Amino acid sequence: MKIIAISTRSVDYKSDAGIAKRRLYINGYFSEIAEKAGFILFPVCSDNGLEEIAAMCSGLIIAGRDRDINPKYYGEEPLEGLEYPEDLYEDKLDFRLIELFEKSNKPILGICSGLQSLNIYHGGTLKQHIDEHTSKEHLVRHNIDIEEGSFVHSLYGSKTEVNSIHHQAINKVADGFKVTAVAEDGNIEAIEKGNLIGVQWHPEVDYEIDTFKKFLDLCE
Repeated sequence: MKIIAISTRSVDYKSDAGIAKRRLYINGYFSEIAEKAGFILFPVCSDNGLEEIAAMCSGLIIAGRDRDINPKYYGEEPLEGLEYPEDLYEDKLDFRLIELFEKSNKPILGICSGLQSLNIYHGGTLKQHIDEHTSKEHLVRHNIDIEEGSFVHSLYGSKTEVNSIHHQAINKVADGFKVTAVAEDGNIEAIEKGNLIGVQWHPEVDYEIDTFKKFLDLCE
């Protein structure tokens, strides 16, 4: 059974005693996805032993997250009204994992901000805010047009409806990456470069098992 690494996410909180704590976690959807798709999920929660983890695992999932990527990584200052975390744990972990897995030519699936991390790591930029792609009241869904011959085309065909839980999107596409899906308003929804795949939606939320099985097919 293949072992797939996944980046953990962090949340700061206070205990009942008022002690400042941090919780590292993965979204519970992924546990069910791993069971149904048939792979072992390996959560990565520190910089310790990343080289060994990259050598041991067959592929990498860069998961979505609640906190935006600091724009300093693509040479911009925060737009007025936008706040970014001072703690760069998630940013640094994502970029280091991308570096190591790509160095080993192992497949990477970037989901939502994971797509954005892939793009930024390779020199792309983001739109720091877009409208109408997320809502606190309901799950937004919209149609996307898909490039023929792409990874996502092999799953969905030329058009499909996806969930939308993001307020940022790719601006400048990183060199070497091909845009393989676009939303109706023109925002980029998927990019690909060989075995590097990025999707802006959350296939785990819709339990799209075939997406993860097809990603596993890329992993040796």
